[in-house]
Amino acid sequence: THISTDVYGAAPAGAVSFGVKHTEGVSVEVACRGQAEVRSALSSGTRWPLDEGTVLRFSMSQASTEVNDNKVTVSFYAEGGQPINQAGVFLTGIGISLDVDADRDGVVEKDNPNKASWTWGPEGHGAILLVSCDKERPFTPASDCNDERVFSKEELLDMSRMVLRTEGPQHLPRGYEIILYIPVSDADKVGVFYVQSPFFRQRYIHVLGQKKLYHTVQYPGGAAELDLFVEGLRFPDDTFPGLVSIHVSLLETLAEGIPPTPIFTDTVVFRVAPWIMTPNTLAPVNVFVCSMKDNYLFVKEIKNLVNKAGCELKVCFGYINRGDRWMQDEIEFGYTHAPHKS
Repeated sequence: THISTDVYGAAPAGAVSFGVKHTEGVSVEVACRGQAEVRSALSSGTRWPLDEGTVLRFSMSQASTEVNDNKVTVSFYAEGGQPINQAGVFLTGIGISLDVDADRDGVVEKDNPNKASWTWGPEGHGAILLVSCDKERPFTPASDCNDERVFSKEELLDMSRMVLRTEGPQHLPRGYEIILYIPVSDADKVGVFYVQSPFFRQRYIHVLGQKKLYHTVQYPGGAAELDLFVEGLRFPDDTFPGLVSIHVSLLETLAEGIPPTPIFTDTVVFRVAPWIMTPNTLAPVNVFVCSMKDNYLFVKEIKNLVNKAGCELKVCFGYINRGDRWMQDEIEFGYTHAPHKS
């Protein structure tokens, strides 16, 4: 992120040139009449002519350890080199990176250049998201993707990991905050959780989804990583191509009564993996049958037949089928796949 300031407009009367000094954590560019000249901290003795349109651009080259620990000072000079006045600004560098497995190797690397786009193929890039269409807890009435609660680590295994990396002082400067958010158009397509108290009595908190478009992130201070877990809520179809985006912004409050303004935004893009139907011409692997009060002999005969076919029999007992023997009315055989789970 760069900050630009009009040096010519800020110059005092009688100034014809200026010089720049800055601390080691700041990178400075001076644009004179549309041409950029990059100067390092060692070039503090250089003076530039003060012409209309002269712009000073600076950015942080490293994160701060304290608030306002970096500074840029501009000195103005009159004809003949006499100093007239000085102007300065204090700076705080905050590092923010929202990261995903953009190269599909199972590792969430820091600031992958392709994390905000998506392309197909083995040489393509972009993170992949699964719809949690299974049920880790058989007694819950809804599938996992329709439940905003997470009860165990097993449910997190269906989700894609996303990491919010931050670096900076122990506290944000006054008037700044970090917001994680999704577009309204993606609210019914993606859900995000994070683990509260990861080392003791874990709680899985739903922070983004159908009823939550944004979440204020508690800034941890120093160099830190916040693990987030993302699930798809809807399979791609003719009205939804499968792409969803998640954003993080650093907001600045300019004045009371004025909405905070984003001064930095980082974005990641996921594609929801499609549901792939298993064709009925494939050789059977598993056979499912419901166990009812009156079909003991039927289940026994099915078991003998399955053994001869070399398949595995899975019996759904009453506490699972709840008295409904017609499983084909409720189950579709297929799969969805991502690098971390199938």
